[in-house]
Amino acid sequence: MPGSDKTIRRVIFIASFLLVWSLSVNLIHAQSLPTARTSSEVAWSSEMRSIGELFKPHSIPPQIYRKSSAIAIVSNVIPNTYLVRVSTSWIKSVMLEPTTANLSSQLKCQDESFGLYRFVGVESALNELKAKANLAGISFTYQPEHYIHRRSLKPNDPFLPDQQYLDVIQMPLAWEQGMAGVNRYGDTLVVAVVDDGMDTSHPDLRENIWVNRKEIPWNGKDDDNNGYTDDYWGWNGGDSTAIIFNSESIFYGHGTSVAGVLGARGNNGIGVSGVIWQVKMMPLLCYSTKGADGEVGVVRSVLYAYRQKKRWIESLGKEGANVVALNMSVGIDKTFASETPIWCAMFDSLASVGIISAGATTNSNINVELEGDIPSLCPSDALIVTSNAGLNKQYVTSGYGTKSVDLSAPGDAVFTVTPLQNNPGSPYINESGTSFAAPMVSGTVAWLNSVVCKHYLDLMSVNSDSAIQLMRNWILSSVETNSSLNTRSVTGGVLQCFNAWKKMDAWCMLHEPTYGADDVVSAKPVLFPNPSVDQSFELAFPMSMPVTVSIYDASGRVVWTGVANTNEKIELNRKLTSGLYYVNAKVGGNFTRMTWIVN
Repeated sequence: MPGSDKTIRRVIFIASFLLVWSLSVNLIHAQSLPTARTSSEVAWSSEMRSIGELFKPHSIPPQIYRKSSAIAIVSNVIPNTYLVRVSTSWIKSVMLEPTTANLSSQLKCQDESFGLYRFVGVESALNELKAKANLAGISFTYQPEHYIHRRSLKPNDPFLPDQQYLDVIQMPLAWEQGMAGVNRYGDTLVVAVVDDGMDTSHPDLRENIWVNRKEIPWNGKDDDNNGYTDDYWGWNGGDSTAIIFNSESIFYGHGTSVAGVLGARGNNGIGVSGVIWQVKMMPLLCYSTKGADGEVGVVRSVLYAYRQKKRWIESLGKEGANVVALNMSVGIDKTFASETPIWCAMFDSLASVGIISAGATTNSNINVELEGDIPSLCPSDALIVTSNAGLNKQYVTSGYGTKSVDLSAPGDAVFTVTPLQNNPGSPYINESGTSFAAPMVSGTVAWLNSVVCKHYLDLMSVNSDSAIQLMRNWILSSVETNSSLNTRSVTGGVLQCFNAWKKMDAWCMLHEPTYGADDVVSAKPVLFPNPSVDQSFELAFPMSMPVTVSIYDASGRVVWTGVANTNEKIELNRKLTSGLYYVNAKVGGNFTRMTWIVN
């Protein structure tokens, strides 16, 4: 749709929305405003509407329970280590006072604009600082830092030739309604993946991995002035670097396998397909190589996604990223929301910029409401917590709770990708666990965003809470229930994507009756084989069409241009040296930019 039409539609929608709101404000269910802040608090927390004070009341009364000795890790708490959230300007001034100057070596800033610090020392010192802050009217939140754990189980099933879980959640039926990686306004859809990294070289992932085009990789500069240096592929919140794939990413392979379930490139003639065929996945590595794997890496990773979406909104789509969902297949066992207020508050912060989160519950067979689990117990309506089910839609060992675990997805026996380095000849693997159920939900959120009507997108731009509640209801009210699940989650059922689409379609037809005639933006061509061993390739497309092709080398120099047809072999009339190239393809009126590796 032309930009002017899009702008007019949204202006009209916003004006109508404000008029209706002013006449019937009590009919609209919206999130409560944050509590009042002192002027010093406003100065340091103006970056976010919701991160600072969005600690919603816990839906479960805090209780104390005896912890089971069956857990391998006796305690999730990193000894004598705490996360602190406080005004940066205030804490800096306090550290200059003679009575507290000795603490400056123990309190290290992790994110200055967010006011995030890590304290290593005795808790009594923090209590003294908190008392001093209270006297000054300054908000001071601290918590023990916890170890976080990957949530996959070791596969014990034979190699599967197909992905049966896609049939279980109705993806073939859903794909018939649309397969684009953009919404009806043409905005690219991005899903942030908080995990242990992502293999950017994997042939089934690389076309669907988000790239920060405003950043020049590895030049040591913050080219786009977003506060992050060299964040071309995403961000490493664990180490605060731009390295989003390292030796641990290869060894565990967890984040890469999660990404395969969510968004492996579909319909490209190789490997597997993700829940959504075309999407951009933002790698956010939350584990540290410099010490304990504490949750500070999670917080910094989530902050990156939040800031990129906020930047996208404020720049009207010219900068940042249109992050619509965040996948979190990591967590902390046997832990309650009251112990992780900083982490839990992040989900409402993400919601304030229109991001829905999908979280994996524990793989332990426990009632998380009695024994604890994060993120399961984080009290946010913008978080959908997922447990595990089998291909027969029956309960598989995982955390449960009728107030905090929302639904199940078939995360048992999931055939997905693994890092290329682990098996170059066939980089695929069978996995199991709630880690692989959660990306089915985040992928569903992204896919629904690709087909939903413009009326919903307009609503999201002015009232993200209401829009997120709609999306949540479409997904949760459309599950398929069964007796093995009915006492184990809020819905008692298994994710059903096509049923969710039918709920969405009914709402869109009510509010935008002609939306069905507004075709979803067409699919993009896919380049294969990639890597190539010769000077030829094809551009796969749903139909045969003329395509204008321009090829650039890594320096941006044009090395070849020509006109061909999709689905036919394109042979170059010149020899290319081995390396990375960029292919621009124009099909109809749409441009697509792809990376191409020539060996």
